[in-house]
Amino acid sequence: MRILLANTGHPADIKGGAEAAVLDLSRCLARRGHEVTLVVHHGGRALERREEDGVRVLALPNRNLYYAFDGRKRPAPLRLAWHALDGANPFMARAFGRVLDEVKPELVNTHALVGLSQLVWREAARRGVPVVHYLHEYGTMCPRGSAFKDGTLCERACLACGVLTRPRKRLSRLVDTVVGVSRFTLERHLAWGFFPEARRAVLPNIFDRLAFAGRPPAAHGPLRLGYFGRLIPDKGAQLLLDAVRVLPSTGWTLDVAGTGEEAYVAELRAAAPPQVRFLGWTAPERFFGSIDVLVVPSLWPDPQPRVVFEAYAHGVPVIGARAGGIPEQIDEDKTGWLFEAGSAEALAALLTTRLQDRRDRTLSSADFARRIDDLKPDRVARLYEQTFLDAIAHRRAFPVPMYPQ
Repeated sequence: MRILLANTGHPADIKGGAEAAVLDLSRCLARRGHEVTLVVHHGGRALERREEDGVRVLALPNRNLYYAFDGRKRPAPLRLAWHALDGANPFMARAFGRVLDEVKPELVNTHALVGLSQLVWREAARRGVPVVHYLHEYGTMCPRGSAFKDGTLCERACLACGVLTRPRKRLSRLVDTVVGVSRFTLERHLAWGFFPEARRAVLPNIFDRLAFAGRPPAAHGPLRLGYFGRLIPDKGAQLLLDAVRVLPSTGWTLDVAGTGEEAYVAELRAAAPPQVRFLGWTAPERFFGSIDVLVVPSLWPDPQPRVVFEAYAHGVPVIGARAGGIPEQIDEDKTGWLFEAGSAEALAALLTTRLQDRRDRTLSSADFARRIDDLKPDRVARLYEQTFLDAIAHRRAFPVPMYPQ
């Protein structure tokens, strides 16, 4: 197939999970013999072309009020204007249309579109090219990318989100197939009225360099808990500290690996009991070999945190919040356990149970290996290929005669 993938940026420019996942997918598809083009955008002033591992990469110059990924904070009115233009940006759409005319793909696979604009869907529809859109997060339905505010899941779009995403909702009718990284992420978009006419699927990200390393022998001694990831409020590190403060003073330790804003990390350190160590940035191989259980206490609806699968690759069970797609990643009493999101009391109760029965020591390696086996790149790539072929066949059978102006 001749496949064009579109995503906000390249991992060399934007350090994000979607960026890494899309590049891994592009490379995997190229290795499997497809002609793959990856379109991103960047802060420069000209179109950039290069080839990476068999993937043609085209970086479109930014055509909005500013480049949103340069680390600079803009005034609220300017940010509002930026988002208003981004939802239906004719300048980025025109540049994307020229790429479509050059590449002539059989299918367009869009991912995060911040900076590229959802208007790229119209450009594909004008040329009769089917679109498969992949939902890594909530950027289509919420400019913040979370649909989560002040520690609470948004039940409906606020006034600003409703206005800013109205063009995106209309344009989402042009998507042939919408794919969620988790069932939760997909159903949330559908509940808010996005992608009403699209075929639907749920597929994991492609995870290169993720292999099951075997489950280590059970360690004697205290229960070694771990937290691995960014130290930001929405990830729930403070909630975890609130929970461990009510545990007995012996029988457990907690290692916190990750970085964040200095002021927030200082608050966490000040609130931590003596059994907690802050390691800063730590290599995954080193970290997961030194803990018995990983805790993922996310407050926000995390669609599919990679850290869960990284823990499984090392045979480490996960205690996760019932938030976003996390429950879909955890097999209760086989690869981990779940607690009510946002409840330090529920997490503390679950940790107390684990201290008492130490079931983490007796879990079967086979359940962790199966989870990682399901994510083998070629296996997942075949699912993507079938989804793409189905979209192409459906478009040929049912051409789209009209598109929103």
